[in-house]
Amino acid sequence: MAFQQFTGAQYIKIDIAGNFGKDEQGRTLEKLKWDERIEWFDRHEGELDNLLSKAENPALFFAGVQAWRAYKAKEPSGYPISLDGCSSGLQILACLVGDRKAASLCNVVDTGKREDAYTLVYEWMLQRLGGQATLDRDPVKKAIMTSLFGSQKVPKDVFGSTEGLLELFFEAMGILAPGAWELNTAFLGMWNPEALAYHWTLPDNFHVHTKVMGIVKEEVKYQGNLFDITHKENLPQKEGRSIGANVTHSIDSYIARELTRRCDYDKEQIMQVKVALCASEGGTPDLTDPDTQMVDTLWKHYEKTGLLSARIFDYLNEDSVSAVTDRSVVFRLIYSLPAKPFKVMSIHDCFRVLPNYGNDVRRQYNNLLVELAKGDLLSHILSMVLNRPVSVGKLDADMWKDVAQTNYALS
Repeated sequence: MAFQQFTGAQYIKIDIAGNFGKDEQGRTLEKLKWDERIEWFDRHEGELDNLLSKAENPALFFAGVQAWRAYKAKEPSGYPISLDGCSSGLQILACLVGDRKAASLCNVVDTGKREDAYTLVYEWMLQRLGGQATLDRDPVKKAIMTSLFGSQKVPKDVFGSTEGLLELFFEAMGILAPGAWELNTAFLGMWNPEALAYHWTLPDNFHVHTKVMGIVKEEVKYQGNLFDITHKENLPQKEGRSIGANVTHSIDSYIARELTRRCDYDKEQIMQVKVALCASEGGTPDLTDPDTQMVDTLWKHYEKTGLLSARIFDYLNEDSVSAVTDRSVVFRLIYSLPAKPFKVMSIHDCFRVLPNYGNDVRRQYNNLLVELAKGDLLSHILSMVLNRPVSVGKLDADMWKDVAQTNYALS
């Protein structure tokens, strides 16, 4: 399926529908296809004021309606629409290991509709239960979200009271998202009981340092009474489950930083980078020069991971470009940028942009998922976490080819 594009006006319609909540059939509008959300708006355009009291997000619904009226009056509103990553943690895990099944659950590859991973797992479990037990979707969603970040307690709290239900949940995850779930489980086995901290770097040279913290109890005497006081210290722990969560969150943060760089670039700077790429004849890099040092660092991250950060634009000039061994890679990154730069507001995996830039921000998000699915970032991070060379292959090495045109990764 081709990548669908919309006008700014259509993105306002989509945004208003999503903030309203549910349609007449009880379907969550933001989980419907783009065209269905637009159709809902068109059917209800004449009664938007009357629907305000029924909206699930009344403030954003009201703001969107005002933006629509400003558009109709040919006036600027400054209203940014919201586009959210669909189960971004699962998206990242699916791309890291090339898990097409997991990718289909969370819209990393197109299935022809806007999928909801939580509902798909929920419905799979209901079908297997065959009416023997009842489930609510919201607890299932909570169990999926937390389990993908290493939690075992929450799934036990959700499913533990019914015999066999917890095992069925784990079975569902293993069948519907096999590679992502295996990686999630593998993270738990990487814990080093002697480690004080874990470290890794990301393609933009962001250094992650996560300390291992233990609870220390002290006995304090006050007015003749003894009290137990606890505090945390940087101490080795026999067990831990934070590695997977921290790795996934760090990549999520990288995506937010990188998407912002690529959307809100400096046009003059890009022109200067193009001149430097074309004018310089190369030579031996002068690694005493700060700009060259950083270009060399970012380029080495690219060589290890296959992901080149747009941060490199801040340091590329006619001298530092000598640290780049394949300039076509930088040119490809430049030509992948939006035609016009624009501002992005991000909160975790929610990105807010002016409506006319909806297509661009979705494309940039897709591009970053392509790079994750094609590159070797997981091997790079695990080599640093485990302090030894690690090479992790992809379950589907060609999955990245289908990611660029996906329609609902960011929706």
